Amino acid sequence: MKLYLIRHGEADTGLPNDEKRPLNERGLKHAQSAANWLAKVVRGPVSIWSSPYLRTQQTAKPIAEALSIDIVNHDCLMPNMTPQKVVDELIHEEGNIILVTHLPLVGRLASLLIEGSIFDQPWSATEIWQLQGDVYAPGCLVNTDVWYPVLDEG
Repeated sequence: MKLYLIRHGEADTGLPNDEKRPLNERGLKHAQSAANWLAKVVRGPVSIWSSPYLRTQQTAKPIAEALSIDIVNHDCLMPNMTPQKVVDELIHEEGNIILVTHLPLVGRLASLLIEGSIFDQPWSATEIWQLQGDVYAPGCLVNTDVWYPVLDEG
C-alpha cells in the first residue's frame, strides 16, 4: 500500500478566517505541478482525503482531476488534529491513499508512521512524500520517494 502525504500549497497570509485562506498564484501553480507528478507515479486505484479548509481543497482539486477521483473531506486532517487521530482513521484502510493536510500535522504524521514516534518534521508547501508498507500504523511505513515543487520551477 502507498500513502502520499501532501502539505497544502502556498497560501495567502493575514486573513482573519484561517479556514478560508486561499492558495496564492504560486500555490495554485505548485498544486497543478503536484497533480502532474502524481499522475505519473500513482499506479492502480487511489483515493484522496483532504482537510475541509479552502487551501487544502484547492491543492487537492487538480490532483483529483488528474486522477479522475473524488475528494473525500476528513476532519481528522484539519490543523488542530493529532497524528494518532489520522492513524485511527487509516488503520482499517487497505488501498492507496493521498492525504492533503497542514503543517505541523503532516510532518508529525510522517514521523509517527515511519519512526513510530511523533516529532516535528519540516515540510515545504506542496511537498509530497510517498510512503509504503503493509499497514497504516506507527512505525510500519518507509519513505520511498519525495517530490518538491521547486523541482518544476527550473
